[in-house]
Amino acid sequence: MVKADAYGHGLLEVARSTENEVDAFGVATVDEGVRLRSSGISKDILTLIWAAHELEEGVAHRLTLALSNETQLARIVDLLENGKAKPQDIRLHIALDSGMHRLGFCESELDGVLSKLKECGVEIEGAYSHLRVRSMRQISAFDRMCAAVRRYYPNAIRHLAASHSIPCKRLHYDMVRLGIAAYHGAMRVVSEVVAARHVSKGEFVSYGNFKLERDTNTAVIFGGYADGVCREHPSDVYIRGRRCRVLGRVCMDMCIVDCGDFLPNIGEEVALVDGERILEVAKQRRSIEYTVMTCWHGRVERIYENDESGSKACGKGCGLKDE
Repeated sequence: MVKADAYGHGLLEVARSTENEVDAFGVATVDEGVRLRSSGISKDILTLIWAAHELEEGVAHRLTLALSNETQLARIVDLLENGKAKPQDIRLHIALDSGMHRLGFCESELDGVLSKLKECGVEIEGAYSHLRVRSMRQISAFDRMCAAVRRYYPNAIRHLAASHSIPCKRLHYDMVRLGIAAYHGAMRVVSEVVAARHVSKGEFVSYGNFKLERDTNTAVIFGGYADGVCREHPSDVYIRGRRCRVLGRVCMDMCIVDCGDFLPNIGEEVALVDGERILEVAKQRRSIEYTVMTCWHGRVERIYENDESGSKACGKGCGLKDE
């Protein structure tokens, strides 16, 4: 899965570096799929969310579209009836609502949808659903619905398992969707000290009325909420391997941290996220790993270790780096 800019790691860079390792890619939108195709990616691209007016573009770029509602189905029928596409041009996986009630057809709708597709000559290449938790109720519903799909399309690929359910072999079926598990430990986010000073007890730090309760050394770090530093519940950073907590309010472009008994130098590296520490950062932010991975934006430069040029930049003129 490379949706949401490959979970914040870079859509094109991740796809290019893994194309020889996977059978297909998964994206959320037609735009993401088109970007992959336009960059030379030839593997199947399953596109999970698309509007009816995007059907022709998806077909033109040979995207595999997830069929999940009657509006999409009606658009497919219209396209075929008006001779704007041939049945073999339309590649579909049918989304099944096994109990999460997010996307997909429910069990009672399936026969009508499948018979209509069969009548139009359109093939269903796959059938899938998504688990809200590892629920036997959902799994049983998925099995029944896949059996219904295979009565019409015996070779339809079944897939249900995402990262958290892949350890359960019972859920592997014919394909698995590897998401967040593919990115664990891959991201390191660093910035640098842009100012440092000793501040006395009773002085105020940052916006508002945050008053120091003791003498301490502070460092101003480049990177604020415009870049992905959490304003409401900021996580600790590390300078020289030592934990430093954020003081006062996070600003748009900067934050201030408590360095305790040491005064860092301007230009010193600051680790905001360090590989395996993402879960710790997420807990401090009262959030989840996904938001930590996908939040870095704005003036963030990306550096890829296996990139021949040494760097891929998403922004300019900043000290905040996503490695």
